[in-house]
Amino acid sequence: MDAALFRGRSFRVGWGPGWTLVHSGERVSSEEKNTNNFTKNEFSFLPSARSRPLMESCYKVVVEQLEVKDQDQEDNDDDVQRPLEISLMNSSVETPSGSPCPLVTPRPGVEALHQYSDWIRELSSRGAAEPLLGPWSEVWSLLEALWGRLGSEQEDISEYEQQIQRRNTFSSWLSRGASSRVEEEVALAGKHRHIDAIFSLLTGNQISEACCLAQSQGDHCLSLLLSQAGGSQDCRELLFLQLNDWRSLQTDSYVAEERLKIYTLLSGRGVWQSSDSSVNVFSELDWKRCIGVSLWFLLPPTSSVADALSGYETAFQGSCEGGKYAVAPLPPYLEEEEPHLEEEEEEETKRPLHDLCFHLLKLYSDRHYSLQQLLDPLSVTWQRLDYRLSWHLWGVLQALHYTHLSSSRQGLLHSSYAAQLESKGLWHMAIFILMHIHDHTQRERAVKEMLALYCPLQETEASQQRERFLTERLLLPETWIHQAKATRARRDAAHQQEALHLYRAGAWSQCHRLLIQHLASDCIINDNHNFLLEFLEGLAVPERNATIQDWDTAGGVYLDYIRVIQTLERIQQLESAGYELERLHSAVTSLCSRIELLPCSCARDRLAQSEMAKRVANILRVVLSLQHPLNIPLARLAPHIARLPMPEDYTLEELRGLTQAYLQQLVLSQ
Repeated sequence: MDAALFRGRSFRVGWGPGWTLVHSGERVSSEEKNTNNFTKNEFSFLPSARSRPLMESCYKVVVEQLEVKDQDQEDNDDDVQRPLEISLMNSSVETPSGSPCPLVTPRPGVEALHQYSDWIRELSSRGAAEPLLGPWSEVWSLLEALWGRLGSEQEDISEYEQQIQRRNTFSSWLSRGASSRVEEEVALAGKHRHIDAIFSLLTGNQISEACCLAQSQGDHCLSLLLSQAGGSQDCRELLFLQLNDWRSLQTDSYVAEERLKIYTLLSGRGVWQSSDSSVNVFSELDWKRCIGVSLWFLLPPTSSVADALSGYETAFQGSCEGGKYAVAPLPPYLEEEEPHLEEEEEEETKRPLHDLCFHLLKLYSDRHYSLQQLLDPLSVTWQRLDYRLSWHLWGVLQALHYTHLSSSRQGLLHSSYAAQLESKGLWHMAIFILMHIHDHTQRERAVKEMLALYCPLQETEASQQRERFLTERLLLPETWIHQAKATRARRDAAHQQEALHLYRAGAWSQCHRLLIQHLASDCIINDNHNFLLEFLEGLAVPERNATIQDWDTAGGVYLDYIRVIQTLERIQQLESAGYELERLHSAVTSLCSRIELLPCSCARDRLAQSEMAKRVANILRVVLSLQHPLNIPLARLAPHIARLPMPEDYTLEELRGLTQAYLQQLVLSQ
């Protein structure tokens, strides 16, 4: 049996040369080539059913070539950090009661909105290479048109005046957005198709240019009609009556369809049924120009933005008698893949994707419109994990008092954008993002985890700048940074640095435990008393050692031992120190009974303990010799020597010396 025939199709093909991908699922690439010829890119092992196309077959195989780019290399750090600086400048950082972690909230107002708009215009002017620059520019300029400051400086303007001014700013936004496409269409039309060029100019609200073009082509009657476009309703109704008369006489068949489309537009109708066919004004327009045409030519001059949006929704949803006669508001990356109007609609279970600008218009018309769809990254880009625009937009909407977004979706926004910044190395700005989480416990945990992951142990100029940013601008507790550094030092087994950062973090008990387990014995053996003394004196403060469980039997013993040595050295330099000797004698005798309480978990600890015992025995002998120069009282020396945890041979040697001295005293006394 041939193995290739038997098992050949059970294995996945996967990747091929030149980033060619073979799979049986939906297309991955955003643009489809040769959409009219499915057999060129898709194959089926079984004959396709007549009842449904090959695209819906479960046996299809898709072969497509992908374009793989490194997005991180294309992004400019200034372009990433500038919007974050705008957000920080327009936010308030406060430490709420009940949580040591500060909370960042956007300040109310439109200042941040205008700064974002200025930033995106600056990027556009210098020709930035950001692929999302066009959609971002449209979004921020639309926000500025709908919610930004109006040109009038009067504070007590009426609601009607404000509505008219918003209509004018929105109309200007539509005109600017359509200008480039109108110029392309006019250039393609040329002189021989001036009717198409005039219609394109009208869809961009360039009525004066359309009149001039009609006059230059000798079409003076059309120029006269164009000059009245957007005027009173009487002119529209008269032109509509004229169209109906032509249809009743069937003389409209002798009028070019392009000219009938202009007449239908000037009559204030989106669709008109002629004697031969249906004239659809919106048939070749994108969704923004569809709204513009409705606002400029189909509605009264006093209509609002919400009225234009409502008329467009009726057109693309097909909720009127004329059916669906306008394109849906798809995101920019899907506009070229918009299906024809006569194709079947998608399944109802799939939520349709709409452009972010359309969602903003819906929010402006209905204050309670869902923010979940609006802040979905797929509404502006095909990259599902690109939450840059969504996060900054959410901050601006909060400043405009739109807060009806669930806490779970807010958490998704913050964590996703923080992950993006984290992948670019901007972990300190990711902390700024995480500080917007409202839940105190989750916010504190997220910030501490980010610090533990990325806070460097070695101090550099860049790390110091970031730490100052965290403590001075974000008001994070400095102890959190030292806790993160202590965690990293523990991972690297750098015990001295770990102890230092635990001390600076105020973790007194942990610092004491680390000193006793890893550092104190080495300091005693190597006579590095100053390093150990610096920590122990700080821990000896009553407010601190009260939180340390075994201070009296561990850290306190080491501290008293070092102080006894320093006191003896100081006394030896004095001429008369009777009082100091008495205090030193009490400290040494107390130390003799406490050295044996030191915890010893390894041979190194036992060696340090024996070294301390030897030295304390010598110190006690020296103190007694200074107090009694002629004869050392052995009765005061022997009990303490016996309690010291010295090695057996050294203990025997000390006891032998004491015995000999005691016998000598007995002989001399007799």
